[in-house]
Amino acid sequence: MKQKVGTLIEEDIMRKAKRRAADEGRPLSDLIQDALATYLSDRVVDPALREAAYQLYCERPMKLTPSQFKTILEEDVWDL
Repeated sequence: MKQKVGTLIEEDIMRKAKRRAADEGRPLSDLIQDALATYLSDRVVDPALREAAYQLYCERPMKLTPSQFKTILEEDVWDL
């Protein structure tokens, strides 16, 4: 059973949420419900995995060739 709720949401967040719901052709309430369900899911990240990911991606610089770096800079993220 669904329950109606009232809350305050930042204007820019609401604008983005409405845009995403419209782009996906679904009601805003469904988008908000899915986002909240994902946030509340029981998926707990293993601290060891989190630390390994941090060390791999954040602690040391990435090693890219100049060609790879140029490709990334020129990539159109909207095409992904």
